Amino acid sequence: MTFFKTTKTLIFGTFLTIILVATALYWLYATAKTQLYNDVLSAHYKTLDYDINRLVENRREASMAIALTLSENKQVRDFICEHCTPETQSRLNFDALLDELALHTHHSGIWIQILDHQGISRYRSWTDKVGDSLVNARRDVQTMLQTPQITQSMSVGKFSLTFKAMVPLLDENQQLIGIVEVVSHIAPLTVRLKEAQGVDSVILVDKRYRKQLTKAYTGLFVNDYYVANANASKSEMSYLETVASQRFSKMEPVWVDDNKVITQHPIQDDSGLVLGYWFLFAPEKNLDLVEMQQLKSRYLYTALVIMLLSLMLMLLYIFKKRSDISSSYYRTILDSASEIIFVSNLERILEANQQFFEFYSKFNSIDEFLRYYDCVCDTFEKQEGYLQREMEGVFWLEYVLKHPDDLHKVVIKKDSQTYYFQVKVAQIQLYETPLYSVIMHDITSQELYKKQLEFLSQTDTLTGISNRLVFNQTLVQEVQRSHRYHSDLSLLIFDIDFFKNINDSYGHEVGDQVLITLSEEVGKLLRETDVFCRIGGEEFTIIMPETNLHDAEQTAERLRKAIEELPQSTLPTQLTVSFGVAAMTRWDNDKTLLKRADQALYRAKENGRNRVEIAIELDNQAHLNFNKPIN
Repeated sequence: MTFFKTTKTLIFGTFLTIILVATALYWLYATAKTQLYNDVLSAHYKTLDYDINRLVENRREASMAIALTLSENKQVRDFICEHCTPETQSRLNFDALLDELALHTHHSGIWIQILDHQGISRYRSWTDKVGDSLVNARRDVQTMLQTPQITQSMSVGKFSLTFKAMVPLLDENQQLIGIVEVVSHIAPLTVRLKEAQGVDSVILVDKRYRKQLTKAYTGLFVNDYYVANANASKSEMSYLETVASQRFSKMEPVWVDDNKVITQHPIQDDSGLVLGYWFLFAPEKNLDLVEMQQLKSRYLYTALVIMLLSLMLMLLYIFKKRSDISSSYYRTILDSASEIIFVSNLERILEANQQFFEFYSKFNSIDEFLRYYDCVCDTFEKQEGYLQREMEGVFWLEYVLKHPDDLHKVVIKKDSQTYYFQVKVAQIQLYETPLYSVIMHDITSQELYKKQLEFLSQTDTLTGISNRLVFNQTLVQEVQRSHRYHSDLSLLIFDIDFFKNINDSYGHEVGDQVLITLSEEVGKLLRETDVFCRIGGEEFTIIMPETNLHDAEQTAERLRKAIEELPQSTLPTQLTVSFGVAAMTRWDNDKTLLKRADQALYRAKENGRNRVEIAIELDNQAHLNFNKPIN
């Protein structure tokens, strides 16, 4: 009777403990789930905010690059020269020049204006109206006439929210002869963000500017907030109208409503003044909730481990009283578990469940297993980030016990297949000699899915080579390594000559096949250390560590010839490419190295295509000028 009373008391206490622990775990899980969901929303916001800032910065840089290019163009300078006659000026054609700039910059929604040295508009790309003075109408024009210097700004004008880049035109005596202004609209950026992230945008200009938007480009308003992008969804504008009574500046940056994740990003000028707000609408299903699922699994696994350990402790106690009864319960519970469970004393395995022998199917007993392996850890594959026999100088079981909050995993290969397990270890303190229960939960499907996601995130889906993300990360790493160890580094950038003609003549499917064929051919000719990436359209890059300029140029020439000599049977027409080659200098960073290579590619295009051009090297002063901030 004493035994049964003790057993009942133990069972009651065990289940009471399980209930209390389960309640605590549920509360912790609910709290962690809420926090993790907020973290997911925050990460979603930061990702979109980063993309917006990059798009805006690229737009500003492109606008300035176009303005600088126009300022150096002889046709533009002749247009405003004092000695040119009106007849000469009337014959000048800017359409071809603007089309050429659009082709090379891939930017739409750009307006060009040319003013003379008195601030009088001589040319506007968006209207035939010219001859009016902007001196009194615009303070930035007054400032430019008084102190000519390159300027860049974001502001709200009569038409919309735009980026402006102004470059003074100076003669040989450094006297102002005119001004080139490039005006870029923000609306096209919403299309690019939609293509990149699959989110819809509504850009609202602050209602402070309602009166000055006398020629509002889109003609759309939401409670006096001007809608800068004409492609904004009516339903989303209607939603914003319902919340416009609140001050947008006081609202949370991200929230969820009707299965949509809505983020609000303030648009500020260079002084920090808020000009408007960029709202993004993304389906809630687009959120990366993998970690939340893993959180749920971790808590479920923890609860299962606690329950199993509690039951095991109870059974071990009963075993001391009635070994025959406890052994039956113990074996039944262990064998019913879907995880591999075994007990060890650090020197050898003492007991294991049925799942252990179903996995290690060559063995029918612990003794057979131990005659072949000294330790279960001998079956572990040696891979970074996974458990080995010794970890940081201690036995793997002890290592797991010392790091209870870490996620421990092992890799085991069996019958040419790879399996992944999550490992939990707990100490059993029922005997004088400590024992350790080990639970190995099969997470193969989760690990393979994770690795597949990692591969897809770093691979160009069309060609199978590395994508722009890998290029950006690798270039930064290699530039840092080159500076640290003073090693050679070269960068090749190339694209297909007249690729648009292939798409127009043969269709995009043929164009895609051309990109695939070219990628396969180039990949065969590169070293294992070279990083081959597709960074957009028909544009490719090759990062070449430990390679000087001479060797990189020879490689580019070899690749150019190989592509030119591709058999006609594999292509719809002869294929040629143009290369820009740049070698790392002590003054370079990742941006300057890429820019110099890109400029070399541009020269290759200007000099007739199907050729290799070497980038101009930077000296110290040129580096300083290259990175000089634009006022």
